[in-house]
Amino acid sequence: MPQSVTAVTGRAWTCILAISLATSAPAQKSGANGFADPYTGGKPKALAKAGYVRLAPFPFGGSHTTGEVDALLGKDKIAWIETKHFRLGCSLSATKTKSRAPWRKEWAASLKRELAQLKKRLPGIKKPKVLDTWLRAHLFALRLESLYDDVAANLELGRRGDKPDEQTVVGPYLGMTEKAAVLLLQKRSDHARYTRAYHGREMGDPIRLHDGHFDCMYWGASEETAENLFAKDFALHTHVVYNVAHNLYSGYRSFRRPLPAWLITGLCHWHARQVSPRFPTHDRPSDEDGGGSKHSTFWKWDERIGGLVKHDVLESMDKLIDRSTSHDFGVEQHMHAWSVVAYLAEHHKAELFRFVHLVKGSGVSQRDAFEQAFGCEIAEMEAAWQKNATKRKRRRS
Repeated sequence: MPQSVTAVTGRAWTCILAISLATSAPAQKSGANGFADPYTGGKPKALAKAGYVRLAPFPFGGSHTTGEVDALLGKDKIAWIETKHFRLGCSLSATKTKSRAPWRKEWAASLKRELAQLKKRLPGIKKPKVLDTWLRAHLFALRLESLYDDVAANLELGRRGDKPDEQTVVGPYLGMTEKAAVLLLQKRSDHARYTRAYHGREMGDPIRLHDGHFDCMYWGASEETAENLFAKDFALHTHVVYNVAHNLYSGYRSFRRPLPAWLITGLCHWHARQVSPRFPTHDRPSDEDGGGSKHSTFWKWDERIGGLVKHDVLESMDKLIDRSTSHDFGVEQHMHAWSVVAYLAEHHKAELFRFVHLVKGSGVSQRDAFEQAFGCEIAEMEAAWQKNATKRKRRRS
């Protein structure tokens, strides 16, 4: 089986002791502290219409600013955007909007919808044949905010309230003090240089971490991940959603109280597979260039889960929920966690996110929280999920 992304991205949760930077900085003029954004020109009205706070310069972590990262990695490489809930750096390569990949039709339909949304915010966008670095940055800014909206809606923050006295270390960004940071680079070596300089360890591979002094969640990766799988926009989008969802849920009501491994893994797969089911995070096929290569069939979980349940291949829910970490999850545990969460989201959504809320904030055990949220024991819900899984009609993929 190809190398696990989960093992790479989930193994680093570090607190960074550094000098805090003020979060206020003047808005960027076009071309200042980086190369110019051709879509907004750095103009205040255009940025406001796009829903952005500012372009660079701004603090990116507890010990560094966008300008310092530019100085480290090279001037005029990174497009920097601060949105309502994220700080994003993007140096991704230009990519054509037409593809020969097996998923070309799905990606084209998704990209068409996204560009239509983006055009409302950035009227200068036409029908691009190539997504340049800045346009890719704008697309990921849109995707990140869309994900945040989905997570916030799931958690029903507007209805539930989440006042400071209901939480520990509560912050305005789902519990975090600062906005989540995302860095998408071309080269693995650049990500290694960045993490070595500002996060105390050299990591070329994708990594999730907690910047403790800034109190924000970080995820970064490069196009060279998994033998350039992340150079494919559709694949990268899926993995961004998985990992940033992981950070958002981990930071909810303070990241100091983690969600159970099965629950957060299932939630992240559930979000990511809404982008595309083709690129499960546990599996990074190395030959995905779309030029007639064989595509992994392990992504067709909808077709497989019923048989696994019917033939009693999966472990019991009691054993799954007792796993303290996802680092040793095999494909069966990934599929199991996703299937249970997908079932709960479809049939018991309010109760599912009440469960998340309780586990993250109340200090009760997950078994007690489960009974409080769902009004039944885990074994009873497991039986209902198994019945549903074996009766689901197989969908062609």
